[in-house]
Amino acid sequence: MSPRKAASSLVHSISEYRLLLSSHKSLDVVYFDFRKAFDQVDHQFLISKLDSFGIPSNIISWLTDFLSDRTFSVKIDDFVGTPSASIPSGVPQGSVSGPLLFLVFINDLLLKLADISSLCIAAFADDIKLYSHDPLALQMGIDLVESWASDNSLPLAHSKTALLRLGPRNSSHPYTIGGSLIDSVDSVRDLGLLIEPNLKFTRHINRAVALALLRSKQLLKSFKSNSPQFYIFLFKTYVLPLVEYCSVVYSPPPSSKLAHKLETPLRFFSRKILQRCNTPYCSYSDRLSQLDLFSMRHRRLKAQLLFLYNLIIGASYFPSLETHVRLSSSSRRPMSLICINPNCSNFFSTVIPIWNALTINVPHFLCPSEFNSLLVNNIARF
Repeated sequence: MSPRKAASSLVHSISEYRLLLSSHKSLDVVYFDFRKAFDQVDHQFLISKLDSFGIPSNIISWLTDFLSDRTFSVKIDDFVGTPSASIPSGVPQGSVSGPLLFLVFINDLLLKLADISSLCIAAFADDIKLYSHDPLALQMGIDLVESWASDNSLPLAHSKTALLRLGPRNSSHPYTIGGSLIDSVDSVRDLGLLIEPNLKFTRHINRAVALALLRSKQLLKSFKSNSPQFYIFLFKTYVLPLVEYCSVVYSPPPSSKLAHKLETPLRFFSRKILQRCNTPYCSYSDRLSQLDLFSMRHRRLKAQLLFLYNLIIGASYFPSLETHVRLSSSSRRPMSLICINPNCSNFFSTVIPIWNALTINVPHFLCPSEFNSLLVNNIARF
């Protein structure tokens, strides 16, 4: 899973949640789980759908050959079981074409869901979620997904279908799938991010920090060196990804307890590095300066601003971006942004004021390297 694409999908859905909650004070989100989705795609159905797209026959023939006569064998050490077994369904995972073929396969479902008024859809490969403030619209969507899954031989794991209830005025309306009630949960994993009803990401941050500290201690136990740069390489490779995955989505306010907690792994590791290398220091900021590192707060803020920059210039896809932000028409401030919904406390309402403060004296729209330099020079290391 690409962290950048996952972050874009999550920023979109979480921003939409907050926007709907600001208007309706109630929102229900249903997460679907297809049983072994990539392995269950029916080849005949898929080829038929490819043909309905008007794809040239030679490409369809190539894809048919690509999917046909695939086999697998069981290997244990040097032993390979025989005979090999055929693979009658599914799209190859790890291939370039696999996710695209799966999206083609479910495209008709997404189009049908889009026709239901007041129902919102978010799809990332085989991860599909429906959300709405209208219980009737959401139940219609659930029924449609269930019916489509049965008609297309792509079974749902009903026991893994999850319901997240959001908002202070949530009516706790019951939803059913396959004749059974869908259980509401107090958190759900969405593209690797733990989502809670209050959308504060406390559980995700606590888990990420705990894993990062554990990984840090394992690295310090496993490697011995007098080179600070070697330890920094280990930290950036094996620890930072744990605490920075999709941080643009959940970045807490700089002065909050959660922001302080996210700083803990780097505080711990930087202290241990300098102690092990017999290098004196006087503070956390001094350690960062000596090691040429930036605080987690700096890195998160920079990541958020770069993410927004890529959305503005079209380097990252974001559906209906114009409903959240637009460029100002000011000739004196060519990089100034206008937040369409400044009071809904989402990614855009949080980051745009910082963006505008940083770019207020910029005379022209900056290219990527110029924008990156602007951030490095204007965001404090600590």
